[in-house]
Amino acid sequence: MKIYRYDDDHGKWTVNNFPFNESNLNPNVQEKAVEIANKLYEEGEPEGDLLYDKAVAKAKEWFLEMEG
Repeated sequence: MKIYRYDDDHGKWTVNNFPFNESNLNPNVQEKAVEIANKLYEEGEPEGDLLYDKAVAKAKEWFLEMEG
């Protein structure tokens, strides 16, 4: 499994280094997915495809709810 987390000062994903599997995601969904992924990781979720997919799925749900 490839690890995408940067070892920079903050140790967090950004929209520039997060492994999005979908190239046409709305920028708002991308930003929310990164926020969710960082939170999940901080809460102890192991890094990997499951975390990435879960973050994107939750961000999509958030976006749909936001649109009303």
